[in-house]
Amino acid sequence: MNADNVNRWLTLGANVGVVIGLILLLVELAQNNDLVRAQIHQARSDQHVVSRFDYAESEFLLPAWVKFEAGGGLRDLSAMDNLTPIEAARVTEFFKARHQDYDNLFYQYQQGYLDEEFYRHRVEPTVRLYAPWWKTLKLFENENRRPSFNSEIERIMAGN
Repeated sequence: MNADNVNRWLTLGANVGVVIGLILLLVELAQNNDLVRAQIHQARSDQHVVSRFDYAESEFLLPAWVKFEAGGGLRDLSAMDNLTPIEAARVTEFFKARHQDYDNLFYQYQQGYLDEEFYRHRVEPTVRLYAPWWKTLKLFENENRRPSFNSEIERIMAGN
């Protein structure tokens, strides 16, 4: 076997090694992508649990929300009529926070970080409940709402 033949075999072996290395790298990237998605979902779930505990322990928002619910809740746009100005402000701040949260969830969905099932069965129904309040309270309408989220709210409400 001459040096030229050996060189060809070594080059072929090196090229095969590079291809195998690239395949392994792609597999590792796919696994890492799945892990990051799982971590994002876990962080979202953890934050939801923490916010529910904070809400349950709130000596200010919880009483206002109970009164809001007694007045008709999310499905009755006159539910805030019997709240004091402070209670109404607390409930309004809650709706502002929910707006920002669901704008972020829509952004994550746009970027492919939320799967279709989660978005259709958890996000859309809640947006459908909150959107009339966002409109009634004139929260983030037009100038302060991302145009794509505004369009998504309109799409969801049109399907109602």
